[in-house]
Amino acid sequence: MSNDTHSMFNDTQSVSFPQERQNHWQVFPYPTDGVTVYENPPAFVWLPAEQDTDHKTPYTVTLETADGTQVLCETVFGNTFVPDRLLPAGDYRWNLSSDDAVRGWESFTVAENAIPFLRPTVDEVLSGIPAERPRHLFSVSDIAHLQKTRADALDTLRRNIAEAYKDGLPARPMYHTDETALPYREYFGRFRDFCDRNLVACALGYYLLDDKDAGAFAKKLFLHICDWNPGGPCSLCGPWGDEVGLSCARCFPAVFDLLAPLMDAKERAYAAQAVIAYALQCEDRLQRLDYMKNPGNSHAGRLPAYLGEAALSLWGEPGIDPRMLRRWLSYALQIYGGMFPFFGTPDGGWAEGTFYATSYTKWYLPLFSAVARYSGKSFFDRPFYRNFARYLLHFSLPDHELHPFGDGYWCSPESPEWPGFFAQNPFRVYADISGLDEACAYDRRLSAQNLYSLHLLDVFLPTDALIRHDGFTKQPTDADAFPDAGFVSLHSGRQNPASDLHLMARASKFGPGSHRQPDNGSFALFSGGTALLCPSGYFGRAYGTKHHMQWLNSTKAHNAILVDGIGQDFSDFRHTGKIVSCGMDGGQRTAVLDLSDSYPMLQTWVRTFRITDAHTVVIEDTITADRPVEITYPLHMLSKPADSTAIESDVPPMSLSVMRGGKLLRVTPDDGCFVSLSLSDRFDVDLNEGEPDAYHVRMPDQYHAYYKTEKKSEHHLRVVFRVYQM
Repeated sequence: MSNDTHSMFNDTQSVSFPQERQNHWQVFPYPTDGVTVYENPPAFVWLPAEQDTDHKTPYTVTLETADGTQVLCETVFGNTFVPDRLLPAGDYRWNLSSDDAVRGWESFTVAENAIPFLRPTVDEVLSGIPAERPRHLFSVSDIAHLQKTRADALDTLRRNIAEAYKDGLPARPMYHTDETALPYREYFGRFRDFCDRNLVACALGYYLLDDKDAGAFAKKLFLHICDWNPGGPCSLCGPWGDEVGLSCARCFPAVFDLLAPLMDAKERAYAAQAVIAYALQCEDRLQRLDYMKNPGNSHAGRLPAYLGEAALSLWGEPGIDPRMLRRWLSYALQIYGGMFPFFGTPDGGWAEGTFYATSYTKWYLPLFSAVARYSGKSFFDRPFYRNFARYLLHFSLPDHELHPFGDGYWCSPESPEWPGFFAQNPFRVYADISGLDEACAYDRRLSAQNLYSLHLLDVFLPTDALIRHDGFTKQPTDADAFPDAGFVSLHSGRQNPASDLHLMARASKFGPGSHRQPDNGSFALFSGGTALLCPSGYFGRAYGTKHHMQWLNSTKAHNAILVDGIGQDFSDFRHTGKIVSCGMDGGQRTAVLDLSDSYPMLQTWVRTFRITDAHTVVIEDTITADRPVEITYPLHMLSKPADSTAIESDVPPMSLSVMRGGKLLRVTPDDGCFVSLSLSDRFDVDLNEGEPDAYHVRMPDQYHAYYKTEKKSEHHLRVVFRVYQM
């Protein structure tokens, strides 16, 4: 360790290594200036130099203590670096250089309670893998314990196996050549029943229930799907859609591990080649995306897990190159020990909203569990996974009618539109990790299922032996913020859910794109789980319909403002927001959001939310522009609203009433805020526009109210939302 404080960099040297993101797929550099990190050592992440197209550009990372004492100076390739030693708690600064370019110093603090986590290595994981099978989801030594402690889950598994027998074998996909065949969207939804549900259930039943008939059926179904060309419509990388291939890549490694003893040498080698084919497609897709630089592709974040699982499942199989398996596992460990998760942030939030959070945090659990068992080092120790249950306790409450924000906010686990994709039990595994009693209670409640729909691979993970409860996760409060992901959650009283007034709002550095709408500043309001105000719009038949792209992905569909009729731009990831503050203010719960960057035509937009008592929310907006502008103030709801002045004589002008679920919401703007109010029961773009009649869908009606102001360069808006029990 050197005491030369300026051996490489001069404090006054100008920044010449830009770290501004150019698209919504790119990494966020980390640690950012002034941040406190709760992981020791942290993963250092940066935007690569423009000329670095193949990870061959060297980068020098220099780390010093606050007094200038050098801690390390390493030259690496790629755009991430994780030290192999723990850092004493305290203040640090780090710099980055590439060729002649220097980024400049940025400071951060390693917290006293930062979680120590030295990353697992390939050798540590592989040296712990047992010779016998199963070895992936659980080991032989786990089975008796699982049988004893998971009796209810095993009863559900028996019902799943009976359902699998009824379904039989799936027909191969023909949507790529036959116009009369089941189309892609309908096919992959049904294929999940055969692969993610039936195949996995029967393979699990073979070991956990000693059900030889289930094992025989699983083997027949597995080899049946292996017969299909992985390079055809089942491909992860082909032109016909990737969902069928994703199911195969997700399930095949675990199923191979569970069924290997039932297959003869020829069948086993044949099935292993199918596992390899899908793993190679995962690897190819990640390389073509250059995932290390561009982790914002929502489908790709699961693929390193499938690579790692294939490596663990195939390790030691005759005729398979161990160097290839080591390469796959090394890549997975590098991703999950470094810049991952992109959409999951250290505060426990998931930037793409609740619908995607519940599933996208499930895909990699089998790999994480296996790595922890065999290396003694657990990715679950990282801050996001420790904090995720707290996010779920605000945004994934099962008694809420819907779950803002992002695509799929209207879906539930029972939704026929996407069965099981909103995880039936989001709390499974994460409740144990957090140690939060409330999360564990939801876990027990949601574990009671008639059938497992999609996420069977994490049902029987032996997590009780792997996870330490160290009290790291904060207890949820009535005013919580997830500033990295960009969400606030205010409650009148979380401990009384039947009467709780619950407001959620979004202000995110992620901006719009992918499954995120242009809705910074938007909010939703619930009373006792009843949705009184919410986002509007749906997918329609599937992602990418005209309604989805032109309505749901417009600001007008959300409870955020329009300026002269114009909202945030879905194509511009720089339309971001930030949480200024969130907390208790006397008896009030208050959150302040700055949405100015989402509206380039404005100078400022600051929105303040206050829950002032058990029945009342007050929202205040301060909006300034360099010219007079008209503000449109949309509100969306699931029940038909009424202009209160049309039905009552003693209410202020432009008051609005909404009745739903035995609740009456009265919306009352301050006098002079608005000059007009209009109501509508139509989307600007119909739900089924552009879709063939045979694929029209019917979804619950939604309703819309639009307040408008006069044109002014400064607007100070105040609206009171009061809920009455009817």
